[in-house]
Amino acid sequence: MAETAVNFVVGKLGEMIVKEAQLLGEVGDKVEWVKTELTRIKCYLKDADSKRRKGDARAENYLNELRDVAYRIEDAIDIFYVEIEDNRHKLDGNSQKVPGCLGKLKRLGRKTTKLPARHNLAIELDGIKKLLEGISKSKADYEIDPLQERGKGETVLMPSRRTTYQDVDEAEIVGFDTDKNNVRTLLLDPEIRRRAVVTIVGPGGLGKTTLAQMVYKSVKDDFNLHIMLSVSQQYSPVDFLKKMLTKLKNSEPTVQDMDDLIIELEDLLSSKRYLIILDDVWVTDLWNQYLKHALPDVGNGSRVLMTSRFIEVA
Repeated sequence: MAETAVNFVVGKLGEMIVKEAQLLGEVGDKVEWVKTELTRIKCYLKDADSKRRKGDARAENYLNELRDVAYRIEDAIDIFYVEIEDNRHKLDGNSQKVPGCLGKLKRLGRKTTKLPARHNLAIELDGIKKLLEGISKSKADYEIDPLQERGKGETVLMPSRRTTYQDVDEAEIVGFDTDKNNVRTLLLDPEIRRRAVVTIVGPGGLGKTTLAQMVYKSVKDDFNLHIMLSVSQQYSPVDFLKKMLTKLKNSEPTVQDMDDLIIELEDLLSSKRYLIILDDVWVTDLWNQYLKHALPDVGNGSRVLMTSRFIEVA
């Protein structure tokens, strides 16, 4: 899992360096450093994973730290693009309010909209650099060695289909039509009357959330009740069930205890054909301990769609 995350981020950083050199400016050197360091670290991943499979807790900790850093880098890249786009939208709005200044504002905007985003990215990369330096030094303590010869069983890096900030609300996005239709077919299959669970799995940045949103908009009218919720890494089961009930009922739940919340959810959904979309699920506990009991299977074609970075969740 760590190797997949690192491979993906290295590819994303390389793409960013090539395509966004002018946009990055002086921050490009920091991006290049991070990419180079990750490329060096990749040599140690096979040995670390081999030790982890044999029960080495130190190797597992090493891989977990590296995976978390890879996700932090990915988030930093995405936030950079979002901030650039947000500033462009603000500039366009201001330029419409100042007649005769549109051309000047746009020319200035090409420079000024980049400054806060570059500054924030630089700060984040400085923190990431310290983490990577610590991880690099720790490999000796963990007795993790570079792999001299790599076999043919490499992890295949899935091509990135990064969507930009303004793309998310569009009705159709190029390259997602086939995926959307495949997921739609699974969700609406009339032959499957049992409650079915479908999971979209892949590294961050592939557009899982965008795909789920597209599918949700296209099938929600086929269900009596439907919601789409983001889960993320940190969540409270009780608060999450309350949020789910609130969105389904359009009112606050009348109970507070976990068991009572599960019962109320089950009662609400037992007579409805429902669609529940859960975006960015990180752990299996959410389903195994809570939702599979709260979401009844009454043979009416109800569906649950989840997106996750982890195959274990699927």
